[in-house]
Amino acid sequence: MTKNKQLSGINSSELALTGKSERHITLFCMQHQLKCHQALTHFSGNKSTYFKSVQLFINDLTLYIQQIMASPNIPADFTPMLHTLKSSAATLGFTELACYARNHEIKLTHYSPTEFSQFHKILLATLTTNKELAIMLIPLLEKDLQASNSQKDMPILEVNNEFIMIYATLMEEVNHYNMNAINTFAQIAKTLNLIAPQHVELLAQSINQLKFQQAENILADIYPLIVNIQK
Repeated sequence: MTKNKQLSGINSSELALTGKSERHITLFCMQHQLKCHQALTHFSGNKSTYFKSVQLFINDLTLYIQQIMASPNIPADFTPMLHTLKSSAATLGFTELACYARNHEIKLTHYSPTEFSQFHKILLATLTTNKELAIMLIPLLEKDLQASNSQKDMPILEVNNEFIMIYATLMEEVNHYNMNAINTFAQIAKTLNLIAPQHVELLAQSINQLKFQQAENILADIYPLIVNIQK
């Protein structure tokens, strides 16, 4: 394997950087019922494009809020907004907002004046809340993007005893639902991608989304390939 390096030659803080930033995003999304990692698949895993899209989403939400405040009593003005919002929010992982927009797009034309007035107030509050969430998400995404870019230059580990020890640690952490598996996986991700490229993308998603049972099964499938390389 070309460009192999010993584990001792790697900066451990660099190895953990991407894992930590992804863990922060995972925790933030779990706390606020966002589906950021799932949304990333809509962008073919391109974190830079997703980051820019969330920035544009903030601009859109700002315009929607201004529109709501300017048109408090005109239901027809809200239909195009809700139609667009249900798609953009779903694509970016703001699933609750997407569901809200979809449900009210259907009901909007049937609201009484009183119901519409209540809808207007709740919509304004909902968009404001989601704009704040998107703003809080931006620095987390930016940090993760920076970490991912720095990781591109990380060396590829040789499949030796130390690599096997890290792999065993990863399997144990996954088996015990230990979130440090995110950091451990980052240490050997490049090598695993060379050994089993057909498995690594799903493995990364499973670990980052804390789907440990699925990750455990994938690691079990990869292990015979590692053993075969050592022979």
